[in-house]
Amino acid sequence: MEISVTNWGITKNNENVKCYILKNEFLEVEILNYGGVIRKISSPDKNGKMENVVLNLSNIADYEERSPYFGAIVGRNAGRIANGCITINGIKYSLAKNSGENNLHGGIDNFSHKIWDSKEIKGENFIGVELSLKSPHLEEGFPGNIWATVTYKLIDNEVVIEYNATSDMDTYLNLTNHTYFNLSGDFKRDVSDEYLTLACKEFIAVDETTLPIKVTSVEGTPFDFQKSKKLASALNSDHEQIVIVNHGLDHPFILDETREGSAAILEDKVSGRKLEVYTDQPAVVIYSGNYLYEIGKLSDGSDCKKHMGICFETQDYPNVLNFMPEKAKIYNSSKAYSQKTVFKFTTI
Repeated sequence: MEISVTNWGITKNNENVKCYILKNEFLEVEILNYGGVIRKISSPDKNGKMENVVLNLSNIADYEERSPYFGAIVGRNAGRIANGCITINGIKYSLAKNSGENNLHGGIDNFSHKIWDSKEIKGENFIGVELSLKSPHLEEGFPGNIWATVTYKLIDNEVVIEYNATSDMDTYLNLTNHTYFNLSGDFKRDVSDEYLTLACKEFIAVDETTLPIKVTSVEGTPFDFQKSKKLASALNSDHEQIVIVNHGLDHPFILDETREGSAAILEDKVSGRKLEVYTDQPAVVIYSGNYLYEIGKLSDGSDCKKHMGICFETQDYPNVLNFMPEKAKIYNSSKAYSQKTVFKFTTI
């Protein structure tokens, strides 16, 4: 196991960007202190060839100017909050609106755009990076001073993400990581021919602004991935919910609480790569990169295309304070926020 750090440029606010490179016999991972971005994960295909399996950009200016949250930590909220408004203890908080009338991924200056304090961490069986950040009271409209810590650990063939945060007053938190996976290796093709399995009997239908509107059974719909099937079968469907998000997936899936094992499995039959996703969260938003053609060039100079990557945004129920208030969790000085997600890489 080895860990190194390099300078990776300067932000438009004249902040130094660091890139941490984690290596062991299974994987090589790059983490930026800008947005906690997972910039690279190199994993072996069935023949042992190491290739990158996450979408990325070439330099910090590209990340600042045109990244669709590639690899980033988003917060204080994941997803959209209706009308940019939450109510806690009878107090209404008006949030930054950065997606029409809604708050998306925490607002304009959200966690994905921050330079996090960073340091190397090491243990008997892991190497990693610890990132920490203070978010002041009413930043982007959210209440409470927040002290957040996110650790990335490389443990054998797993990338382990642990989130922890505390607040000095009642507040709402829902963090996630927004990495776009593509198991073909080095962006050879889009993800439509990759196979997806989900431990989900229900998904949440969305409206034209991608706000959740109805918990729905997956049975008899393109959203049924209880058994492994090719993503193309859903992406090419004319189902109203596929069409409404620009022909793809951009939906919360409710994870089976009784599941044994992974929440999701992604497989590429050509490369032989397999990704398993484990999480302690109740939901995962699956986004199939339906607007990635707007991004421009990827780090290798190739054009980023629609469905070029797929995100597994493990999280709490989206827009929960407005949509499912009975399931809402409030955090404060005596109740800390925590979340854990694991990305495990193997071959078929």
